[in-house]
Amino acid sequence: MKPWVKFEDIITPHLNHLRTYCFYLTGCKWEAEDLRQETLLRAFKHYRSKGEFRYPRSLLYKIARNVHIDTYRRRRGIMVPLDEAGEQAYNDHNYASVRGILEWVAEHLSEREVEMLLLAEVFRYSYQDIADELDCTVPAVKMVLFRSKQVLRKRGAQHRLTGELISLQPQQKPPMRMPRRTFVVDRWTRAVLKYESR
Repeated sequence: MKPWVKFEDIITPHLNHLRTYCFYLTGCKWEAEDLRQETLLRAFKHYRSKGEFRYPRSLLYKIARNVHIDTYRRRRGIMVPLDEAGEQAYNDHNYASVRGILEWVAEHLSEREVEMLLLAEVFRYSYQDIADELDCTVPAVKMVLFRSKQVLRKRGAQHRLTGELISLQPQQKPPMRMPRRTFVVDRWTRAVLKYESR
């Protein structure tokens, strides 16, 4: 009997659990699939060298966790002190205006709503592409975009009527945590600027 056939018989009952665990570790279905494939490859190498497994599921979890840690360490890159990173300027004259708009939008919409809005209005994704990317249905995308645009129109109209500064307090949505919002807004800003420069 071929070694991979016996290995496959041992591993098959645990594949769904491994897929779930890999998604739990990575939070992204594509990275989870890569992690699962690498885990299975290393498990097969282990099987070829050591023979049969005693506890296949726990071994798969251990391999997946170690592969995930190794991948994280490889991607981590060079650490830059926070003071030095703050001094590095971003040299795009549109950066401040784009970031200001995105910060205002992030104050009034949830992270998912902003992502859908950017994908539809800036990057010109179709509703089906947005639904596929964010794991939802096309009617859900249409509904979220409609409501998001309504909220932004209402907040913009309130600002024009009162003539005051736009309130940074959201009306209905709970705000993202500040460090998370800063990171996400920066990521969105860079993506928009990169897209516009093409």
